[in-house]
Amino acid sequence: MQSENRSFSILDIAMREIVTCNEDDSLSRVAQLMIDNWVSSVFVVNHEGNVVGIITDGAIFRLIAKEEDPRKYKAKDIMFRDIITVREDASIDEIKDLFEKTKIKRVGVVDKNGKLIGVISKKWVNGFKRYARYYNIELQPVSPQLESERY
Repeated sequence: MQSENRSFSILDIAMREIVTCNEDDSLSRVAQLMIDNWVSSVFVVNHEGNVVGIITDGAIFRLIAKEEDPRKYKAKDIMFRDIITVREDASIDEIKDLFEKTKIKRVGVVDKNGKLIGVISKKWVNGFKRYARYYNIELQPVSPQLESERY
């Protein structure tokens, strides 16, 4: 099978519909958002609409495992405030390396202005890499210009 040269952006495999909650939402509301949208994480926004954190299903599970009453907590009480993001022009290999070096399972994708425009998970990246290998697709940078502007 001949290799296909095609440029892929991480936005090709990122989830573009971002599920958010307000920082004052109850954990019941957050859990319902996860169920309704089939996601394992919800980004938390403040009153100005800025992303200030992320809540994962694991954070909720850990709270319940400690036998804490989740009804006592709001999103802002258990969210992770240190959100790891990548720029939209990052390569798939850069993101894969990031996942391998950290314990995180998902990262936010931001545009050149720092605005959150997507989310990508470790599972999606690994699946895409398997797909590319199976179909003998050679992954190329999105463009020479973006490659030279990489941080």
